[in-house]
Amino acid sequence: MKHLLKHWFLYLLLIVIPAGMVIGQASPGTSSLITTTVKTQWVVFAVLFCMSVTLSLNKLTQTATRPWGILTATSINAILFPLIVWGIVLQLPASPFSAGLLIMAAVPSTLASAAVWTRKAGGNDALSLMVTLISNGLCFLVTPFWLWLMLGKSAPLDSNALAIRLMFIALLPMVLGQIARFSRPAKQFADQYRSRISIAAQIGILSIVFVGAVRSGPELLGKTSDFTISSLVIVWLVCLFIHLLFLAISWWSALMINCSREDAIGVMFSGSQKTLPIAIDLATAPILLASGISSLAIIPPLLYHATQLIVDTLVIEKLEKKPKPAE
Repeated sequence: MKHLLKHWFLYLLLIVIPAGMVIGQASPGTSSLITTTVKTQWVVFAVLFCMSVTLSLNKLTQTATRPWGILTATSINAILFPLIVWGIVLQLPASPFSAGLLIMAAVPSTLASAAVWTRKAGGNDALSLMVTLISNGLCFLVTPFWLWLMLGKSAPLDSNALAIRLMFIALLPMVLGQIARFSRPAKQFADQYRSRISIAAQIGILSIVFVGAVRSGPELLGKTSDFTISSLVIVWLVCLFIHLLFLAISWWSALMINCSREDAIGVMFSGSQKTLPIAIDLATAPILLASGISSLAIIPPLLYHATQLIVDTLVIEKLEKKPKPAE
């Protein structure tokens, strides 16, 4: 029971993904109800508010005075990540999943889970939140550029609408969370129940993954002519390799610039993680699908997101067992 309680998120993740896919395939009515009722942008909004309201403003300002970790994680996620994934995709046989891998690489750092995982691992979650803010704030410029370059066509994105959306789901909840801390009762509540609020944030992440699985069910289980089980296993192994690679690159880069252990953990998670909601929106965009991109492009972002959460849960366990350096 102790082991189950400690790893509850990992086990629930292994349940909600196949359950969501089965529901999405077997019950179109239920699938439609879930995807139209559960608005993932509101869930992300709530998760980031929970993360921000429990974070001291002093910690954000102190982190901003050490910008190299933030710049390193942002550069890895927004520049090096797409370049390396593009090279990997070019070496693979033609696959209906190729566009999905490129979309996954082009989107910004995750909107919530990097900060949650950084906090759970004892790292500097303020650094992860700042990487989230910067990478998502520049998303309306960076993502269309990479999609145009890697897919060989102009990405059908409304940059203004995307910028407004990202300001709403990424910037606004973080600002509101900090404003809420000016209220003494709210600050005391957030500090007293910090661990419970973090659990609520993890539940929010699970709901985002579940909705993504529901959406992908009809595409994965209903497209028997477009892929084989072996190709699905290959694309999952590619996602696993990419994430492990960027965990190592991010951690090594942080150590090379003499980051503290806490900052290095933040760089590692925020540099290697990718957001799911934006990737799903792009992979299912009607204009992108009409341009010839396979409808199975939704699968790699979902697989990568699930893989990064599972792997990073195990990484956190290793970090907890490793003794911290003496102060």
